[in-house]
Amino acid sequence: MKVLGLSSSVRKGNSQGLLQAVLDGAKEAGAEVELIRLADKDIKPCKGCGYCKAEGHTTCVTKDDMQEIYKKIAEADAVVLGSPVYFGRPNSIALCMVERMYAMVDAKFASHIKAGKNFASVQTCGSNGADVTDAIHASLAGAFSFFGMKDAGHVWANNCYAQDDFSKDTAKIAEAKKLGKKLAE
Repeated sequence: MKVLGLSSSVRKGNSQGLLQAVLDGAKEAGAEVELIRLADKDIKPCKGCGYCKAEGHTTCVTKDDMQEIYKKIAEADAVVLGSPVYFGRPNSIALCMVERMYAMVDAKFASHIKAGKNFASVQTCGSNGADVTDAIHASLAGAFSFFGMKDAGHVWANNCYAQDDFSKDTAKIAEAKKLGKKLAE
């Protein structure tokens, strides 16, 4: 069992910390885990050129670090995307990566990767609540469902202003570890 964590946190703070708690839970349950920091990767935006949908093409024309991420997603049994919430949405790094995943489906939206993987998400925010984070997760889970991934849930933490505010919320850390254990099943 491989669980892949994708962190779009720029400052290695609350979002990445809560995502790491999910990965820790998965590891405790026996899964192999890996964390990729999207902010450290060269990920260009989707050009909308259609190259990936042309006959015989199974990847994006843009050669950047997404090539590695496509491979890691394909190899994983579960994927967890962690992002801070900016203006009621995942940050731009997360959104850019999700848009580039368009290359992982063909022109008829058949996935290039094996179906049945689990998808989960992690959000941290300042003053938003479940109404915002539930909607963000639903949107992300909907996007990942194009690849045959099953919605395994999400965890979020509020009042995350300073870089390590999430660490004061032991209940959220326990919830994150529980989600990780669920992903490792």
